[in-house]
Amino acid sequence: MSHQQAESSSMAATAAVPIPSANASAVPANTASSSPAAAGAGPSRCIFTPIDMEAFKSSPAKRDLLGFATVLGRSCASAGSTASAAAAASSSAYRYDPKNPLVGLSPATASLHGSLRQMADHWLRELPPDGAARARFGNPMFRKWHERLVNRSENMVRSMLDCHRAHGYSAKSAEAAADTTGASASTSAGEYSMGIVQSCSEIGYAATASDEPVGKPSATEQERQSEEVVIAELRAYLHQAFGHPTRLDYGTGHESSFLLVIFCLCKLRCIGDGKTLPPSPHHLAPVALAIFSQYLQVTRCLQKDYMLEPAGSHGVWGLDDYHCLPFYFGACQLQAEEGGSGNGGEDDEEAIVPRSIHDNALLNRLGDKYMYLGCIRYIKELKSSVPFFESSPMLDDISQLPSWGRVSRGLLRLYDGEVLTKLPVVQHFLFGTLFQATWTPSAQPREAPERTFINGPGGEECIAPWAQADSAAATTGSGGSGGGLPPPTRAPWAK
Repeated sequence: MSHQQAESSSMAATAAVPIPSANASAVPANTASSSPAAAGAGPSRCIFTPIDMEAFKSSPAKRDLLGFATVLGRSCASAGSTASAAAAASSSAYRYDPKNPLVGLSPATASLHGSLRQMADHWLRELPPDGAARARFGNPMFRKWHERLVNRSENMVRSMLDCHRAHGYSAKSAEAAADTTGASASTSAGEYSMGIVQSCSEIGYAATASDEPVGKPSATEQERQSEEVVIAELRAYLHQAFGHPTRLDYGTGHESSFLLVIFCLCKLRCIGDGKTLPPSPHHLAPVALAIFSQYLQVTRCLQKDYMLEPAGSHGVWGLDDYHCLPFYFGACQLQAEEGGSGNGGEDDEEAIVPRSIHDNALLNRLGDKYMYLGCIRYIKELKSSVPFFESSPMLDDISQLPSWGRVSRGLLRLYDGEVLTKLPVVQHFLFGTLFQATWTPSAQPREAPERTFINGPGGEECIAPWAQADSAAATTGSGGSGGGLPPPTRAPWAK
């Protein structure tokens, strides 16, 4: 199936979600009964074997997710182009400004941005890496960080839904009808005032600063039940979006889990004005650029400070150790600027082309504004002692392409082929009511052990079954034929 068909399928599935009322939950009323996960089991794995993998490849879930990623990228390419219909209809085309990242966000996504900002500002500083750890990859303090994520993720989700209920499109329309000022005129045109967006960002920021529960319960029991189902699903995707606490790694599968969070918010009509689906590029581009830029600030801190191992990395023969989607969104962002002198920026001196990534001065000057350049700058900072063509030969080859359009199309195919169709990556995906599995899994998930055997002082020693009959003998050191532990093995020169 082509990417155009995937995009259409994704938006058709999104448009099928019913619109909640202004004073109701942000959750569709039929969600609680739409999937077995709603019966109380929660989101679960459904991909275990190649049979499940083949079912996923042809499923609406995979088409919808790929289609949504395609739509986000194209929104970046069209929102910045003054030739686009969306830009022509608006007073000015959207351009991401790192100094004012909340522009264009909805109340729910502004709350998410605030929560990510809290993570970047405080969590790592409050939970510094364990300096005594000697592992090459994976600082054990990341487990504490992830435990905090689990404890506060409900606050994070509830603040998003509360902001949507309080300031979403229905409430906004009521305010606009009651107010005849110029501010409400711009609000009724599909934009949220900066006062509302900043307030929602601060709500999300405060919600993830404490373990104390926040949020207001829904009015009716049915709304509460359906909301709890969606909260559980969004929390599960958030838990997987920042790395694995046991393996101490991070990769494109975790990045895709964060994409699922955005995908679910879109299905809940928490992006854009909520009345039109799919949301316009002017509403989707801020999500792809502002939200993912803030997400990258968090994940890069985790990767550097906790030394998370790249999950499933191809080494130098892969695109990047950790990410794929930011390169695609960034290439689409630069595609929107193609053909314009100075790429549309006041501080730009010349057009940015793929080979411009070799200009370190340009990367330092515009890396915060353009996501692709920021990704390249990060790699060069992380691997400063190695020439770029050796550390990242694929990105070096990509820089020889003639246009950002060619780059973006190739990166989308790469995400489809190397992420969404690879069993080692998607086997960890969770499926619930908003992101549904339409096949019967070939196996059941196995329970992971809660503890592992730890040798050494204060740990549990791994004892063979035949040596457990007489632990007292082992304690007294009798050993031998008494049924306890055998005598310790000695080196030949220690006799």
